[in-house]
Amino acid sequence: MENNMFVFSGANVPISEVARIMKKDKQFVRVGIQENWLPIGVAYKKEGSNEYSYYVSPKKLYEYTGYIYKK
Repeated sequence: MENNMFVFSGANVPISEVARIMKKDKQFVRVGIQENWLPIGVAYKKEGSNEYSYYVSPKKLYEYTGYIYKK
């Protein structure tokens, strides 16, 4: 903490860690991010691909869950 405020690194929080924190399975987290009802990050799907890449923001995760991710 710095000046009573948290400093977030911007590092990606792994989906498996988010699922553990939320006590949900990884698919719940992935679908929630893809469909924008879980406001903690973004899902990106490359054109021509069936797979998504995910970015979960440590700050957004904290705002949504109160959990501080420390890498």
